[in-house]
Amino acid sequence: MKALLAMLSLVTLLAAHTALAERPHGGPGFAGPRPGAPPIGGLLERLIDPCRTACLDTVRNCHDTADTEALTCIQDACATEVQTAQSACADNRPSQACRNAVSALRACSQSCLPSLRSAVSACHDGLDDCLDACEGT
Repeated sequence: MKALLAMLSLVTLLAAHTALAERPHGGPGFAGPRPGAPPIGGLLERLIDPCRTACLDTVRNCHDTADTEALTCIQDACATEVQTAQSACADNRPSQACRNAVSALRACSQSCLPSLRSAVSACHDGLDDCLDACEGT
């Protein structure tokens, strides 16, 4: 399961790269430049710009849904490969058997990636539209 989660996290990150690249990093709405700083900026941002905050919440939910649908697709399409990777990687993640199983799972999961990319793109488009609508209010 760890192998599947690691692989799917990587796949999601790569597929969502465009959307993630345009997400704000630091600044209002986030913890700020200091690691471990209290997220007071995020709380205040919710009061200052609730429209933008709602847009960001919506895109997070959209990404979560896309991830869940991709996981379901891969679990359904690649059940044997998932089980093989889980078994091969359970005790020795860096082993050749684990690497081979992850490679087979990655190859099997390719059929689910176009849907994930499309869903992430729709999330990004929805965020752009939502933020544009906020600008108009």
